[in-house]
Amino acid sequence: MIEQILEFIQNHWMLSGATVLLVIMLLIEEMKGKISGLPKISAKEMVTMLNHEDAIALDLRDQEKFDKGHILGSINIPHSDIEKQLKKLGTNKNKTIILVDNNDAKLSAVEAKIRASGFVKIYALTGGIASWRDAQLPLNKK
Repeated sequence: MIEQILEFIQNHWMLSGATVLLVIMLLIEEMKGKISGLPKISAKEMVTMLNHEDAIALDLRDQEKFDKGHILGSINIPHSDIEKQLKKLGTNKNKTIILVDNNDAKLSAVEAKIRASGFVKIYALTGGIASWRDAQLPLNKK
């Protein structure tokens, strides 16, 4: 059996190499999600949390992008203002906070600041606002 596998690899080295590369890339992506510690949820899961858990959608994009389209009821606090405006989240530290952004690059820093203020249930919308659009969910415009 091992000899057959080795023969296949020798005869199809490009295919084998591409497979190994894809597996490595998938593992790296999985590890990124686990290292950050910030749980990610889908748009569908977010809708459920907003409707049944009274979660807060925290939109981290700048005001201009927020005004062009945002999740109904979301609170807009841009990355740069997060420390100054945390009071907008209220005093109930048991509330669920869902971070929404264009991408996931700065979310761990924001999560750390929110967690330091006492909130413990923090999630991120996987794929940011684009995943909300892709799920064909409505956006509110000012």
